[in-house]
Amino acid sequence: MSRCSVACLLIPHLPVRVERRRDPSLSSAPLIVGGRRWDEGAVLDCCPRASAAGVEPGMRLSQAETLCPEARFLPADQEAYDAVHQALIDSARRLTPTTETDELGLVYVDVSGLKRRFDDDAGTARWLMEEATSAAALDVQVGLGSGKFVTQQAARAAQPGEPAVVPPGEEKAYLSPLDIAVLPLDPEMERRLRLLGVRTLGSFARLPRTAVLRQFGSAAGALHDLACGQDARPVHADAPPLRLERSHRFVHPVSDRTPLLAHLKRMVDDAAAEIDRRGYQAEGLQLELEELEDGRHAVGKPVKPPSASADQLYRLGARMLGTLSVGAPVIGLTLIIYPLRPFHVGASQLTLFDAQAASPGAQPTFGRALRETLRRLWDRFGELSILVASLAVAPSPSPIQVTTDRGGLPRAVIWRERIWEVRTIYEHWRERRRWWARPIARDYFRLEITGGSTPAAQSPGRMKVVFRDREADQWYVERRYV
Repeated sequence: MSRCSVACLLIPHLPVRVERRRDPSLSSAPLIVGGRRWDEGAVLDCCPRASAAGVEPGMRLSQAETLCPEARFLPADQEAYDAVHQALIDSARRLTPTTETDELGLVYVDVSGLKRRFDDDAGTARWLMEEATSAAALDVQVGLGSGKFVTQQAARAAQPGEPAVVPPGEEKAYLSPLDIAVLPLDPEMERRLRLLGVRTLGSFARLPRTAVLRQFGSAAGALHDLACGQDARPVHADAPPLRLERSHRFVHPVSDRTPLLAHLKRMVDDAAAEIDRRGYQAEGLQLELEELEDGRHAVGKPVKPPSASADQLYRLGARMLGTLSVGAPVIGLTLIIYPLRPFHVGASQLTLFDAQAASPGAQPTFGRALRETLRRLWDRFGELSILVASLAVAPSPSPIQVTTDRGGLPRAVIWRERIWEVRTIYEHWRERRRWWARPIARDYFRLEITGGSTPAAQSPGRMKVVFRDREADQWYVERRYV
């Protein structure tokens, strides 16, 4: 029997709800968030009334105006939305560190092994709901079940203030009356199913799995499993951000350094508190000044040694500010810091530069010398120096074939015309950026691979970073490091 292990925290239409909390008068008319009606951008979010008129996220604003001319249009305040979303994540991390962002306002939480802390699943869900609602200052809908899919459907059906729990073994019955549109179907498959009279998950689940595979291909098997309440996908911990940014726009342009230093101190204190709380350190610092007439000026410095100390970061930032010539009045100040991942998480990555493959006494090759140089740069200047260098030359990742288990974890890799067995998965993480504008959604795995049954399988394996592009459903091997 399956056990409840996943919770879903959901704030539907988060941008709309943030704007209406800020201005209650917006509740009286349809609302579209993403820009003004004459802007060239796209819709970020819209209220249910605008959705009923045909407006969808990603649609051009001009098209949205045609469909819903009576709607109010607002520019997106991404920082405000991200702050609420982060509050949602932080509330869940008070219970467990394994949280995953699926989209803005939707977070999965791995709550396995918490039976001893709470009397039942309903108690777990209620605790999450109360903590998240308090942190986000918005009503949060919570669902709890044995997998991501059923949990998300429960959260969408949950009423504010009352979590929805799907007991183990009842997933298929709970999903049965739902429309097939809740599945991630491509339009052609949905059209064909409806022509066949298959309109609910229950009717889809009753179809023989082999018949579904013959009609719609191998990819339809996973969809059939979801309709049957079977979802073995694990909760992937979110990757730490590559950088944190704090900025301030001045209502009245300033020419004196004193207010610039004061605002810099405030931004540094805020950013340092966040990376310290999350267990990171800054190893790079960048300042940008936006002047009224002369545009932007930027300066960057490494933080040696990497630190989360607000005093150290402020002293470095103040020195950097002194090197920037303030000519025209300043209208904007931006601070960018590069947080390190926790030291123990990526420790194995140094194996990427191991040069032991060459036989003893052999003359160093160019590849070995290059790997040793990279290792020394890493040790002296930190991971950021390697990342910046890789971005400068940025070799494209190579497409590969990967076989996975039912949970989506790699088990074998076909690379360079050989089958490599995955000996160990050291870590995996999900990276998602700009999900409403230009989305990047990837599942990364740091692997140790061996040559299967060949004699190489008995020797130390190779370390590789592979990822699956979730949009294209294609696997790649990273070639960033050599």
